[in-house]
Amino acid sequence: MIRRLVVLMLLVGGAVLLEPLGAPTEGVIAPRSLFLFGILLLTADTFGAVAHDLRTPRLVGYLLAGLALGPSVAGVVPAGVLEDLSMMKRLAVGLIGLLAGAELRIGDLRDRWRILGSILTFQTVTVIALLLGATLLLQRWIPFLAGLDREAVFFVALLFAVLLTVNSPMVTLALLTETRASGPLARTTLGVVLVADVVIILLFTGAFSLAQASLGTAVGAPDIMMGLLRGVFGSMLAGALVGGVLSLYLRFVKRELVLFAVVVVFATAAAAQELEFELLLSLLVAGFLVENVAPVRAEPLLEALHQMAVPVFVIFFALAGAELHVQGFLALWPVVLGVALIRMGGIYVAATGGSRVGQAEPAVSRYVWTGLVSQAGVALGLATIVADRLPVVGIAMQTMVIGVVAFNESVGPILFRWGLLRAQEVKVT
Repeated sequence: MIRRLVVLMLLVGGAVLLEPLGAPTEGVIAPRSLFLFGILLLTADTFGAVAHDLRTPRLVGYLLAGLALGPSVAGVVPAGVLEDLSMMKRLAVGLIGLLAGAELRIGDLRDRWRILGSILTFQTVTVIALLLGATLLLQRWIPFLAGLDREAVFFVALLFAVLLTVNSPMVTLALLTETRASGPLARTTLGVVLVADVVIILLFTGAFSLAQASLGTAVGAPDIMMGLLRGVFGSMLAGALVGGVLSLYLRFVKRELVLFAVVVVFATAAAAQELEFELLLSLLVAGFLVENVAPVRAEPLLEALHQMAVPVFVIFFALAGAELHVQGFLALWPVVLGVALIRMGGIYVAATGGSRVGQAEPAVSRYVWTGLVSQAGVALGLATIVADRLPVVGIAMQTMVIGVVAFNESVGPILFRWGLLRAQEVKVT
């Protein structure tokens, strides 16, 4: 470990010395960006090993490595390089989505539909209501509500509450892969977070339209709402097409599945960028259809995806950590921390009550809330939409969302690992 840290320090020092040689690039990934990407991944892997030795999830180490080298702290990996590497992150998101979809089985949904539905309903209603109430009570300390009339305050606060209700399939899948956890808690948590993302995207569509109308910028609001809905259903259609391609390949070729999965994800990512549909949702649908609907055995694809899982998680969480803005948290930390804790309390109450109403196993009732705290890419993606479409209010809201997500992304994985350990579902510690 010491030798590895020394080599890492030499590489990071070399990257700092190369900073004056940096030059902007267009259209391609510059050699310097690839060099810094390699250093970022090596640092993340090292931090992940240290985190594992300290009995915390590896992905916390990946996040801290990205944060340490990113623009918010050391600046070794500047914002321009992160933009240069955006395709790498989309590749990671796509592969995670494909793996998540393939891990979601109709049998599990059929057996646990009552529990999943109960937890999802309780969580959605309770967390939105609590966050809406808290936002209205804290109105004077929340920048994006300043100067708005009463109607606008309510609907903008509702949009904020809906946005923060989203969970993180990436964190859930990364923890389950790292710990090889299996059992009622693992299956229930994965089912809830995957279904919840689709539900929240639909709720976000309506809340966004209402917020825009209340701000007096309703010109084109129905068009925007229809555009978001088209994005959701377009993502499902694209997922069905990708699932069909994967099924045909599994049936007639079934070779070099790792390479083929990467090519398919890259192609889908490029199409998603051009046609404006959601990459994660489309590949989640594709993986689900291959596993549950297509007349082929999906095990070879799952095995190939699991082979790629660890490096893919390193890429995603290292880049996600580098994109976190510490300043956004520090500037409003009392409000951000208060909102994050209220959200966590709402999740605890709702998940515990929902699992008991759904007659879940005792371990699920006690610990399922720990897997619902984390947030990551989906919340940040929705916040970016708000910032782009609601320039003044949206940018200020995005800053607060980033602060809350930074807290939840750091604390959530530790809580979920603790919950899995308490439920005795962890196979690898």
